Amino acid sequence: MEKVILVVDDDPEILEIIRLLLSLEKYTVLTASTGMEGIAKARGNNIDLIVLDLNLPDVDGQQICRLVRKEKDVPILILSARDNVSDKVICLEYGADDYLTKPFENIELTARIKAILRRTEPSAEACQEGVIQFFHISIDQCDRTVHIGGEKINITPKEFELLMYFYDKRGQVLSRDEIVKDIWGKNTVYSWSRSLDVHVKNLRQKIETNPKNPDIIKTVSGVGYKVKK
Repeated sequence: MEKVILVVDDDPEILEIIRLLLSLEKYTVLTASTGMEGIAKARGNNIDLIVLDLNLPDVDGQQICRLVRKEKDVPILILSARDNVSDKVICLEYGADDYLTKPFENIELTARIKAILRRTEPSAEACQEGVIQFFHISIDQCDRTVHIGGEKINITPKEFELLMYFYDKRGQVLSRDEIVKDIWGKNTVYSWSRSLDVHVKNLRQKIETNPKNPDIIKTVSGVGYKVKK
């Protein structure tokens, strides 16, 4: 089945370029030129990924990201001319999975999209393993869902990926550089190191009994993180 990608951007030329680019990659592409249209299409369709511009005429893209994240677990790739760290961090705090600045290379956009979709697709091996218990956290690797005390936790695709990474690396001291390269596939720069901290903060809020004094994901000062074994 073809993956469905929703592209939200108020620039008709960019919309058409991305539509043609992704159609050549055999994706089904839906487009929206306003925030409200994008929200309606996200709600009314089974979307596999959203490519979202921040500078929309009616609703700021950051608010759309926040709203969509409250309702759906769909991955969100931010596409924006805003290149400052604060905008990137805010988007990540609101639940975005990746951030690509304009102008962009077509090959990089498709590579980012393929990487996100690949990471959010459960492997046959993961489905065979089924549910694993990580302290008080139940992780269904096939459905990519997380439950605590029988209650489903609203977790983003990137947070799920990070949680599984920490589970696999439990007991080890992990540097920020190492985590960023493994999770984002990038050389560490300040903005991506900050994005890691944002995702860890959000993940702690959802899985730790006391997020201000975490028991599972601990900070190692000057290095990175260590996960309880």
